[in-house]
Amino acid sequence: MDFHIFDAAYVDRLTQGDPDTELHFSSYFGRLLTSKLRVRRIAPQMAEDVRQETFLRVLRTLRQGQGVTQPEAFGAFVSAVCNNVLLETLNKESKHPQIPENAPEPADERVDLDASLITEQRKRVVARILDSLPAKDREVLRMVFIEEADRQEVSRRLGVSAEYLRVLLHRAKSKFEEEFTRTRGEFLRTLAFFAFAAA
Repeated sequence: MDFHIFDAAYVDRLTQGDPDTELHFSSYFGRLLTSKLRVRRIAPQMAEDVRQETFLRVLRTLRQGQGVTQPEAFGAFVSAVCNNVLLETLNKESKHPQIPENAPEPADERVDLDASLITEQRKRVVARILDSLPAKDREVLRMVFIEEADRQEVSRRLGVSAEYLRVLLHRAKSKFEEEFTRTRGEFLRTLAFFAFAAA
């Protein structure tokens, strides 16, 4: 890794959310982590999940945690976070054996933003959750899942690269699911009410 490009000023700009530094971070480490995981023969989907989770944890450490005590070793720090995420992911996978192909589809109680989630019955609850999110996360989710805008169009409107859009989207979906979990009881009661009313 090019450790010489990292210093206290770089880490500080990333911590403060400087757009150019965020773009460099996601692009630079996106390539490095992809190569790192490819060498280890990690499946593409798992590699993508590990990479996005690594980005989230690094940014969370900088902005909500104790930060980085040795900015000059920032590259090594990101690599170590990736290693930890990969180990956790592999351990989790090993505890959940493959389900036979002819097994019935398990019920998915999580909210699925990629499907036709926004039905008339759910709009109020979902809108309330969206309104509780930070403006940037709310904007990304609205454009992608409600307006159903093309990803390239979303990138253009937000002024970010496709690579960094994936980081923003992953982070926003994670926050949405956290909020959904907290309000899940109300969500289900609302669905039950509409189901009863429609019967």
